[in-house]
Amino acid sequence: MLPLRDVQARFLRSLAAAPGPLASHGFDPALLALVEGRGALGSADRLDVYAQMYWARLVDVLRDDFPRIAVILGAERFAALACAYLTRHPSTHPSVRWLGSEFADFLAGHGPVEGLPFLADLARLEWTRLAVFDAADAVLLRVDELRAIPPSAWPSLTFHLVPAVRVLRLAWPVHELWAASDPTAAATEMRPTEAVLRVWRDGFAVYQARVDTVERMALEQLLAGAPFAALCGRLEVILSPSEAAREAAALVLRWVEDGLLAGIPIRRRAGSQRGSLFAHDGRHP
Repeated sequence: MLPLRDVQARFLRSLAAAPGPLASHGFDPALLALVEGRGALGSADRLDVYAQMYWARLVDVLRDDFPRIAVILGAERFAALACAYLTRHPSTHPSVRWLGSEFADFLAGHGPVEGLPFLADLARLEWTRLAVFDAADAVLLRVDELRAIPPSAWPSLTFHLVPAVRVLRLAWPVHELWAASDPTAAATEMRPTEAVLRVWRDGFAVYQARVDTVERMALEQLLAGAPFAALCGRLEVILSPSEAAREAAALVLRWVEDGLLAGIPIRRRAGSQRGSLFAHDGRHP
């Protein structure tokens, strides 16, 4: 008699061997010998019930994680693509939350699917939305705190994004597919155009928005940990100094209103009785 751990390992390997009609070809002979046939179902038939349900469940997980891709492809094509992915990238984590972690790269390497070359970018957006939804909560910077910062402190002030924010650079404007009432129809109009998106969470809702050149440059400085003065300096490449300062301040206010910035820890200056709002904790999003 095989030890229980060995039986469990053989059972999992047999179920995960191959999807569809090929599943029974991968059943371990020693496992088949342990399973009794009953009625019209032999040992392979009975194991096949588990194998089919195992694969169906994993395909359902991918369908839930990549809903727009599933709609665009349709049920049969999506299931075939999901099975091809799972054959190459079998589930290895105790949680199915991470099942689709390689899906975007798989689509990029798989080649255009039925003339839909944007699918990899759409998968990146959908996976990023999941990451943002699951990201840790954080104390947000409030507008009244922002207004309380003295002007003299702004040049050296460093802001930090909360964990539930991502900046995504894509070759296709796939955010339009997410917003479309009919993604399948919208997919036929998709044309390659670079898009930089910020994806963030507000409560339990996840949003994405395309950013313009000014906001993209500012976000790059923010992610690099640059102080506000450096952010303004970067914008002076395309704006006058006064315009750069105004745009930078307006962006910070917009980010605060959208809940993108983490609260600034209060540090007291030596000899001062009042807290000064500076970010020197070295955190990064």
